[in-house]
Amino acid sequence: METNQQDPQPPQDLIADYHADIRQIEIEGYELGVKKARNALFWAGGLFFAGEMIAMYRSLQEFNWIVFVIALVEAGLFIALGLYTRKKPYTAIVLGLILFIGLILLGAVFSFIEGGTENILRAIFGGILVKILILLALIRPLKEAKELQTIKGEEKKI
Repeated sequence: METNQQDPQPPQDLIADYHADIRQIEIEGYELGVKKARNALFWAGGLFFAGEMIAMYRSLQEFNWIVFVIALVEAGLFIALGLYTRKKPYTAIVLGLILFIGLILLGAVFSFIEGGTENILRAIFGGILVKILILLALIRPLKEAKELQTIKGEEKKI
């Protein structure tokens, strides 16, 4: 009488498979946070572009190529950083934060040059709710982005 018995899988393989599954779930969680930051970078690019176009028409009452090109460069930088989050999420998000805050401060400086301290407050606090939401969407996933970038770096070494 011949039975078809297979040797049970060694416990080490089960533990390794379990660890790999847990690691994959962990990575997916990190990627979800980075995806939110990526979307925030895309939104920031779109909002800066729209804001520049509205400001151009409000102040000049006509189309200006220089302002249009500057707005395209600003939006393009945010979009490029959003796409860069796929390779280096932490670096892209930190650069996005620096760019976002820098453009807000640069806008405040130009507003001061044009019209004094009243315009500075308007430039900084105008759209404050949207600015806070974007800042939060970029700051909150920093830890996940750093972990994900570390994991991606380790995978490339292997």
